[in-house]
Amino acid sequence: MVGGSDWSVTSMNPLPAIEIAVTRRGARQPAGPAWLPQEGVSLEAMLLAYTINGARLQLHDDEVGSITVGKAADLVVLDRDLLSIPVVDINRARVRYTFLEGVQVYPPL
Repeated sequence: MVGGSDWSVTSMNPLPAIEIAVTRRGARQPAGPAWLPQEGVSLEAMLLAYTINGARLQLHDDEVGSITVGKAADLVVLDRDLLSIPVVDINRARVRYTFLEGVQVYPPL
């Protein structure tokens, strides 16, 4: 499974998409009833969907998709650990840093 969006119908930000996939609650009514909750997936599965699984789909998992020696250091650092917060707060996480091939590109130096 890989992650994606229906941009421009939904946000291209993966964090709300991850939260919605896990909780099965819409972005407009996060406290509302879950839609088909039996189709929800685990947070771990969604993190894989947006990282290594996407790289595997593109046949680039030898270059990107995980933090591994020898791979491009393309990654973001969030302001919180998604695995240690309530899943309903994932959409509140913010990107602190973005690195492309090991070079910080956001915020600009």
